[in-house]
Amino acid sequence: MNDLAFVQRAVGLLDAHEIETWIFGGWGEELRGLIKPREHVDLDLLYTAADWSAVDALPLDWIDGKRFPWKRAFVLEATMVELFLVQRDEHGWFTELKRRRHDWPENLLSSNGQLRIASTAALASYRHSYRVDAAA
Repeated sequence: MNDLAFVQRAVGLLDAHEIETWIFGGWGEELRGLIKPREHVDLDLLYTAADWSAVDALPLDWIDGKRFPWKRAFVLEATMVELFLVQRDEHGWFTELKRRRHDWPENLLSSNGQLRIASTAALASYRHSYRVDAAA
C-alpha cells in the first residue's frame, strides 16, 4: 500500500544504502499542503549526485524501461519508486531532461523535521514547467 508508512520505508531503504533523497511529486505536494490528500500510484524522489553510480550498484527490482540519464525507477512492495537525478554546476541545481534542462530554485532541498521533502518552490516550479511542456 502506497501510504505514508510506505514512503518512510522506501526512503529508509535508500538511506540504509547511503542514498539521500527528497520526497517529490504528488507525495511532496501533499506533505507540503499544496494538494489535498489522495491515493498515490507511485513515489517520486529527488536524488542529488554527480551521477548514478551509487544508485546503479543497488540490488533493487529495477524497471529497465524507466532507465534514462535523468531518471531511474524500481519496484518496492508492488509500487514504482522513481528517482530523478539532480546535479549542481556553477549555475545551481538542475536536471537534464530529455528535451530541456530544468533549473531548480536554490532552496530546492528542505525538511519538515522528520522527512526530507523538496521545497514548496521546487515543487511549484517543476509542476509549472511540466504543464508548459505538456501544452507545447
